[in-house]
Amino acid sequence: MAPADALPPPEQAASLRRAPLLDLDRVLGDVAPDRLAISILLYLTLPDLLFLGGWAAPWAALLTGLAGAAALVLAPGWSRPWPLSGGMTALCLALGLLWAGATGAHHLVYSSADWEIRDAVLRDLMAEPWPVSYPDMDRGVLWLLRAPLGFYIPAGLIGRLAGFPAAQASLWAWTGLGFALVLMLLALVARAVSPGQPGRGFAVMTGIFVLFHGLDILPNIWLDWNFGTGPLASWGRGGEWWARLFQYTGHVTAILWAPNHAMPAWLLALMVLRYGRHPDFARGLALPFAAGAFWSPLGSAGAAILAAAVLLRQGMRAVWRAVTPANFLAVVFALPLCVYLVAGSSEVPHGLVFVVHPALKVLWVWPLFLVLEVLCWAVPAAVLVRSWTFKVAVVLLCLLPGYVFGPGNEMTARGGMAPLAVLAVVAAAALLAPVAGRAQRLARAGLLACSILALPGAAMEASLLAKRPWQASAECDLLEAARQSVFASSTEWAHYLAPWPDAMLSGWMREPPPRPMDRTSTAAPCWPHGGP
Repeated sequence: MAPADALPPPEQAASLRRAPLLDLDRVLGDVAPDRLAISILLYLTLPDLLFLGGWAAPWAALLTGLAGAAALVLAPGWSRPWPLSGGMTALCLALGLLWAGATGAHHLVYSSADWEIRDAVLRDLMAEPWPVSYPDMDRGVLWLLRAPLGFYIPAGLIGRLAGFPAAQASLWAWTGLGFALVLMLLALVARAVSPGQPGRGFAVMTGIFVLFHGLDILPNIWLDWNFGTGPLASWGRGGEWWARLFQYTGHVTAILWAPNHAMPAWLLALMVLRYGRHPDFARGLALPFAAGAFWSPLGSAGAAILAAAVLLRQGMRAVWRAVTPANFLAVVFALPLCVYLVAGSSEVPHGLVFVVHPALKVLWVWPLFLVLEVLCWAVPAAVLVRSWTFKVAVVLLCLLPGYVFGPGNEMTARGGMAPLAVLAVVAAAALLAPVAGRAQRLARAGLLACSILALPGAAMEASLLAKRPWQASAECDLLEAARQSVFASSTEWAHYLAPWPDAMLSGWMREPPPRPMDRTSTAAPCWPHGGP
């Protein structure tokens, strides 16, 4: 036995102790799907059913629409109770509508430049016959609107009945409902992580999630200082693109620029965290990801990888559990949606990052990018929290920059949204987890420092809202809006359009009605009172 004077003093012994890591998978992922899960499925699936009814030939709409409706009826969770109190549900609905107010969908506040095109998509769904097509006299091509339309279709349908202002208001409400569902999932995650203080847990979880951001402020200050524009030049401009080769979309940027992609990615990632380990989730696994793909193919693909990793972690028995009629029907439902989304997509720029960009630049920008966007959060969080889903999310975020897809590299900007949502939840959970010992206290301090440094970056992105609002165009269709947009000289809109007829689509899609229209350079300006 060691002599008494060799034993460490009490304070030294305390510094050597370490609290057990918070097992996030255990406290979150064993929950059975409930009526909240069903509500999310209804939210994601409704636009897909409306699309099939308006765009597919009657036989295809009937076959695949019935398959989707049957998969929805067979989804687990209908018989289980609503997991939130009436007061918390109402609070999330109110906060979701307020959160959606920052998107600019209504143009009451400043709307980012991407809304030039989004407004045109909403306007065309409201004003033009379905399927929407565009005769392009300059190129001698009939274009088909081929884009992920899940975000827009319900509001566009309301606009067909009540006009463009009603479509804008409906899109705001529709966005608010989606954000409310995100907040409801976050409330349940916070309650599981911090059962003794659910109010504090919800405040921390929501605050971190809403403002989650990389440490972009550091490279932006350095770059702007060297360019001679001053350290705060990204005010009113934003600074997510400091790496130039790729970006991970902070959550403030996501709601300002891409709520249509963020919504499904966040909902699906949070569903995987909350329900992913329960056997019933595997039995209805396919439908949420099939439905979400029509909102954001890459955003849903990132979440699907997380779900597949959770399923494989449980072994082949769990994989066989996913072989169900509900999943088979969901695949039938997804087939026309996926074919529609990939038609003409070969024109979208893509390739390995070392081929698309100079290899030497990639070799130093990629590691720096990961340190400032991912590892600054992941490394300290790993000292406090353990989770298989968290590990997969971090690995995915480290690998995604290796492939470039779409203008602005959608592979990272959209594909990274689901794993970033997991990282945000893990960071918030780590701040709520108990600590003991020097290593865990340092990790907590590191997370707090990241939160403080990330806040100015989020504020820089949110500074767009300080600019004057501009009025949406209710007259310009997608082709004309693209011709006059601020991106006219820098973006090829192949990810929104496909030439018609298309061999992949003409067998099951309705023939687009003819639209005799000649576009000329003398067309009226889309935004006569000024745009973004």
